[in-house]
Amino acid sequence: MFISLNWLKDFVKIPSSITSEELGLRLTMHTVEIDGVEKQANKFRNVVIGKILKIKKHPNADRLQIAKIDIGKNIMEIICGASNIKAGQMVPVAVIGAKLPSGIKIKETEIRGVKSRGMLCAEDELGLGNNHNGIMILDKASKIGQNLNEYLKLTDTIFEVDNKSITNRPDLWGHYGMAREISAFLETQIITNLEQTAINKINANKAGFKINIKVENPKLCQRYMAIAMSGIKIAPSPKWMQKKLIAVGTKPINNIVDITNFVMLELGQPLHTFDKNLVDRIIVRLAKKGERIKTLDGEKKKLDKNILVIADSKKPIAIAGVIGGIDSGITKKTDSIILESANFDFISIRKTSQKIGTRTESSMRFEKGLDPNLCEIAMARAVELIKQICPQAKITSQLADKKYFKQDKKIIGLNLNWLDKKIGENFEKKKVVKILSNLGFKIKKDQKNILDIEIPSWRAGRDISIPEDLAEEIIRIYGYDNLKLKMPLAEIKAPLIQQEQILEKKIKNILTGAPALSETYNYSFVGEEQLKKLNIDFSNYIRLANPISNLQTMLRQNLIANLIENIKTNQANFNEIRLFEIGSIYFSKEGEFYKDNKKKEKLPRQEKILGIVLAGDKKINLFKELKGVIEYIFSQFGLSVNFDRAKNIENWADEKFATQIKIEKIKIGSINVLNNKAARKIGIKKEAVFAEITLTKSFNEIKKAGNKKYKPSEKYPPIVRDLAFVVNLKMPYSDIKKEILNFNELIKSANLFDEYVGGKLGANKKNLAFHIIYQADKTLTSEEADNLQKKLAAHLKNKFKAEIRDF
Repeated sequence: MFISLNWLKDFVKIPSSITSEELGLRLTMHTVEIDGVEKQANKFRNVVIGKILKIKKHPNADRLQIAKIDIGKNIMEIICGASNIKAGQMVPVAVIGAKLPSGIKIKETEIRGVKSRGMLCAEDELGLGNNHNGIMILDKASKIGQNLNEYLKLTDTIFEVDNKSITNRPDLWGHYGMAREISAFLETQIITNLEQTAINKINANKAGFKINIKVENPKLCQRYMAIAMSGIKIAPSPKWMQKKLIAVGTKPINNIVDITNFVMLELGQPLHTFDKNLVDRIIVRLAKKGERIKTLDGEKKKLDKNILVIADSKKPIAIAGVIGGIDSGITKKTDSIILESANFDFISIRKTSQKIGTRTESSMRFEKGLDPNLCEIAMARAVELIKQICPQAKITSQLADKKYFKQDKKIIGLNLNWLDKKIGENFEKKKVVKILSNLGFKIKKDQKNILDIEIPSWRAGRDISIPEDLAEEIIRIYGYDNLKLKMPLAEIKAPLIQQEQILEKKIKNILTGAPALSETYNYSFVGEEQLKKLNIDFSNYIRLANPISNLQTMLRQNLIANLIENIKTNQANFNEIRLFEIGSIYFSKEGEFYKDNKKKEKLPRQEKILGIVLAGDKKINLFKELKGVIEYIFSQFGLSVNFDRAKNIENWADEKFATQIKIEKIKIGSINVLNNKAARKIGIKKEAVFAEITLTKSFNEIKKAGNKKYKPSEKYPPIVRDLAFVVNLKMPYSDIKKEILNFNELIKSANLFDEYVGGKLGANKKNLAFHIIYQADKTLTSEEADNLQKKLAAHLKNKFKAEIRDF
């Protein structure tokens, strides 16, 4: 985008002491990135005024002529194909080395045997208009050898703005918005305040006819304003307007089109005009399937049902926010117009522009999300200019204004203490108020160190929404280079000791040691098909809004599902698989951590789990080995674990082996064996045993064990007895152990040391052998221990039909 310095000076007072280069630097440091600052005269370097002395036909081409040109310093011959040149005319001549605004580079060339040492220029080649019908003929006031920029009186300076730097600033896509920024950081006055141009200054004809307007898609068109004017005479726009348009790279066309372009470049609000005699009504709607439109650039565009158009009763007459249609455009015959000022959805305009392959100055601005309130300011300004340039023009309709937006005043609280901490600088309240006021913000409430700031409508769209945005406004206007350089205070402290992390690392080291397990990492996600094969109910699983794969759509509630996939992936390559994983599982219930600093909503509950899997050939051996691994883990922390029959059996687990893991009476996990049905569904060809242990509960027990006080050894010696008996094969050993421990207070421990099946025992029988320790606060005699052992055997026989083994 190009910005004219002279145009800026219409709105803001710029001190003469500030050079254009310095102003460009300040704009870069405070507001936007300036890619270049160039004198407008440089566009016509090596373009001079010449006088045609003589014209003769080209000897080898019927349509070409050789013009003899006097440019003051010398006389040269230039080949030209234009038919409008005559001897005695003054014309612009691009000499060798010139580079024209159109991009043409002038070199000495030979055309059909004759050398040409320059080029006679048309309006469009110089960027001074659209006329290419012939060479631009200058008036007699021009002088031979005079630079064209002197003749045109080009005294402007042009700033090239990097468009990417104003993507989030729709208010800066016009000279007025840029002038407002300059006023803020230079602390100078705004000379002309266009925001105060009230809509009633239009003097709309209240007795005039009502324009027939219908907006079918209010979401895509939040505001549509239109007014009709008659007495229009199409002619070139005034020189002052053409001069400003040319300065910023816009070619003048005619007075009405130039006015709409002028207002757009001034305010950033695109406008459009229709020939009133060619439009019976206005409908803002989505295009119909198969509709086409020939646009002002002469191209035919195919439309689809997602493109917003402006239509009359029969057909589309413009592609909303992008480009008008040629059938309703302004021509030399136009004597009455309908002036449109509208606000369109920025996403819709961006998609439309991409679809039809047309990006215009209008679409670029709508894509940024314009302020709907800008419509009426632009409308008032355009009507004012039309009346000024066409004195006979008058308003013939009522002002149509279809509003479908509600823009509540946005107020943000700004804590000055927070601001000082955030920026690292102490700001006086007066300074903060002045900066924000100069930018158009209003101070609604001032309470000690807290200001309530009202955001102006042109910044309230998608730009300013949080206190951090206000802090950015203050610091950029204050100047980043004005901040004092300070080394940050970085106090060195020993890191907090995270006991859970230490314990987690210890467990990993234990498992990769003697048990020889390998650690695995899995995604925290699972899929429906995966859980269906395990017959797991996933109705209360948390679903992902944006899953990375159709096979991973939910947050996991166990580690087993993914560990099973690990077995499936590796079973063809290894006879035995020994893996563990430490990871989090997630539940739809409310957890302990808040979602954000507002502390209104909590994150889902999550738990850290240790998962272990052993896979191989023999189910019973794997089950016993996994129990041994678990006992080994906790023995390293001075804890012993108990195994008890599980009450709730997983659908995928073998009922015979379902076991819960306890430390004393606290359940910390479970052991399960994959049943044959689930294994077949998933494609597991090995026996697989799994354990899941809740680390939160385990850590609590480990911490308790670490806090145990010294306990002196027993004063009196224990008596150890072995007891072996035969019970039903399905009888859980844990039930028997519990019964032994609860039988008498003198029994301090009972540990299973042997289990035997088969042989002389017979079918459905097993032999269990326990070490039993008797301990009292006196020395027990053998007789007392033997008597107690007999009573225990009788009790077990009565309770479990346990027969003492004597063979």
